[in-house]
Amino acid sequence: MPFAVELKCEVCNKTYGLQNWLEDTCGYRLRLVYDREKRANLVSKIKFQNNLAISHWKYSQFFPVNDPKYRLTIGEGGTTLVQSKRLADELGLQNLYFKLESGNPSGSFKDRPISVGASVAFENNAEVISAASSGNAAAALSSYAAKAGMKAVVFVPERSSQSKVSQLVTLGATVVRVKGGEDSEGDPSVQLFQAAVKEWGWTPCPSFGPFNPFQFEGTKSLGYEIIEQLHWEVPDWILCNTGSGGLLSGTAEGFFDWEELDWIDSLPKFVAVQPDACDPIVQSFNQNLKPFEFKDKGGFPDTVAGGLADPHPWDGDSALEALYRTNGTGVSVSDKEIMDGQSRLASREGIFGSPTGVSAIAALIKMVNDGQIDPSDTIIIPVTDHGLKDPNVLENRFSEAILCNNNIEELDSKLIK
Repeated sequence: MPFAVELKCEVCNKTYGLQNWLEDTCGYRLRLVYDREKRANLVSKIKFQNNLAISHWKYSQFFPVNDPKYRLTIGEGGTTLVQSKRLADELGLQNLYFKLESGNPSGSFKDRPISVGASVAFENNAEVISAASSGNAAAALSSYAAKAGMKAVVFVPERSSQSKVSQLVTLGATVVRVKGGEDSEGDPSVQLFQAAVKEWGWTPCPSFGPFNPFQFEGTKSLGYEIIEQLHWEVPDWILCNTGSGGLLSGTAEGFFDWEELDWIDSLPKFVAVQPDACDPIVQSFNQNLKPFEFKDKGGFPDTVAGGLADPHPWDGDSALEALYRTNGTGVSVSDKEIMDGQSRLASREGIFGSPTGVSAIAALIKMVNDGQIDPSDTIIIPVTDHGLKDPNVLENRFSEAILCNNNIEELDSKLIK
């Protein structure tokens, strides 16, 4: 693997080879250890600056895939960075940007980590790859398994939306909807996934670190792209919709990589944004808990941002580390604030994200109103998926449409003037 040497547990410090990482782990995150000196000598900022392409696999030297022929790609990455005008004006902001991750092949940012994790599995001759997911990671896994000709088995909570489950089935995956959760210790879909992987020797490839250390590396490309799209200027803030914590910690890791190489000389402040019904990372941050003192929320909460309803966030420790290292913060938002933010983003900027994908808008509004963000600050918000991923939450908006006969006088009387 390019520059990768071994895997190391972040808690017990036990090391593993790159092929035997499923053996005898203590259950915490395994971190890829790179030959950083060798990488620093062989990668070049000038080459990246001269390569004007914006694409995920442009950064393959920072990914753990050895042979280029095993790189699975459906065109992931290289997503648009859009500068806000109308919403920024309303909030008195000069430099607000949205990173449109809905432009990825399966419709969410999860294509970044899963494309790398699935590529490593493909390179290692895996026949079956599996994940537990609320929907987006499962869609990504199903897509890349189809691309490689591998079998995908995905475990989703019973409550997962019909549209998300239908997407998985259409992609050819075996989908298991797992009952339970409200009174369970832990997530039943994750527990059954773990049991199946152990029983049948499948390759685990969910989008959380402890079960697959390779996929985590793929999310770093989001950080790399932001730096390049801002012409190598580091933003002041990055507000991340946060469930398990993989988006925030993976994106931050991209900045850490390039700071270590002296390609950038500062870091943005990261913000973990969680629904107040399920905010264990925010609560742990507010209590100044150290990583690995992290406390789960427990239960199985109900929120419009279903993709963030992760009471047992597997990447919570690394997310906390990123918040502390970047002098960031955590913000909890209500369902009402999330839905208001979704509506304002769509009606002001023409960007339609799901409640899961745009929860950070609600946090932005709060932080501006509280004076935490300066009008001149540069702010990035990844819109992590598309509104069509979860259309059911908008069913009540249907009644707002005008029903009218084919009559201009009737239309005139019903139009809002």
